[in-house]
Amino acid sequence: MKNELLRHIISTIKYRFEKSVKGSHETFGDFSLSKGSRSAKEIVHHMNDVIYSTRFFIEHESMPQKGIEKLNFENEVERFKTELSRIDQLLNSNDLDVNYSKRLFQGPFSDVLTHIGQIAMLQRLADNPIAAEDFSRSAIKTGIND
Repeated sequence: MKNELLRHIISTIKYRFEKSVKGSHETFGDFSLSKGSRSAKEIVHHMNDVIYSTRFFIEHESMPQKGIEKLNFENEVERFKTELSRIDQLLNSNDLDVNYSKRLFQGPFSDVLTHIGQIAMLQRLADNPIAAEDFSRSAIKTGIND
């Protein structure tokens, strides 16, 4: 399997993301800690921008000239899952150099995992904590599209 570790990271991101947004209250997208901090919808939009820009860079070796459109929370969530599938397909069809892979992990993929933690924290503060789990034992299947 090409880029097996990176593809497993993408599957892990998807798993943790879905867990962090599961059962979100109708108004959760607009929830934030205070004025000046990102709302849940803004965090997911940023995550979309990071993953879209990463995929674009892998495909074109340049950054996109235009940012992505802002959507409501539910559509941002669906777009993120779609972008993860697209980047998984791209990783499955392109064999990346190990140093390039390291940069993807330490940069955009780690950034997205950090933001998933923020979403989970906001869920707890919005009285919808995610269920505890030993993530090292989670049934995560490498390859979203396999």
